[in-house]
Amino acid sequence: MTEEEARAWVVTRFDEAAARRLDRFGALVIEENARQNLIAPSSVATTWSRHLLDSAQLLLLAGRTGDWLDVGTGAGFPGMVIALLSERSVTLVEPRARRVEFLTAAVSELGLTNVNVVRGRAETLPPHLFAVISARAVASLEDLLGMTRHLRDASTRLVLPRGRSGAAEIDLARSRWQGVFHVEHSLTDAESLIVIADGVSV
Repeated sequence: MTEEEARAWVVTRFDEAAARRLDRFGALVIEENARQNLIAPSSVATTWSRHLLDSAQLLLLAGRTGDWLDVGTGAGFPGMVIALLSERSVTLVEPRARRVEFLTAAVSELGLTNVNVVRGRAETLPPHLFAVISARAVASLEDLLGMTRHLRDASTRLVLPRGRSGAAEIDLARSRWQGVFHVEHSLTDAESLIVIADGVSV
C-alpha cells in the first residue's frame, strides 16, 4: 500500500479533517525522531502506511465504545491515532521518560483533551476497567494478558497487532487463558496479524 492509498483510506473511512490531524501528528513524530528513536529510520518514508494507517485500522476492530488503554505506547501508536480519530478517553502508558515528554508535548500541540499520558507500566497501574486494550510490539500475548488482568473484565476487547506470530501466540495463550481469540489480517501487510481477544479470564 502506498502512502497516498493509506491516507485515502482514512479520508474515506473518516474524513479529510481526520487525515489532516494525522498529518500533523506524523510530522511531530518525524521531527522528534531526529532527537530520539521513536520509529525506525527506515520507516520514516512510510509513516502513513507503516504507522498511521496501521494504528487507525484498530479503531474499526474495537467493536465497542468506552475507555481505551494503549500499553507501551512508545511514539503514540496506536493510542494517539485512536484519540485523534475519535472522542474516546485514551490512556497512554509508557515507561520511558523522554517518550512521555514527547507525548505530553504532542497532546498539548494537537489540542487533545481526551488523552491521559502515564509514565509507568501496565502492571503498576491502579485497577481500572477499560473497554479496549491495545499494545503494539509489546511483550508476548500471554504476558500482556497477565499484566492487564486488573485493567479488564469479560467485556473488555484486546486488539493486539502481533506481526506474523499471532496464530502461534494464540495457541500458547489458550493453554492458560479462557476466551474467544481470533486473528484479522492487517491492511498494511497481508502477512501481519492482529489478535482480537474477548471474554478473557484464567
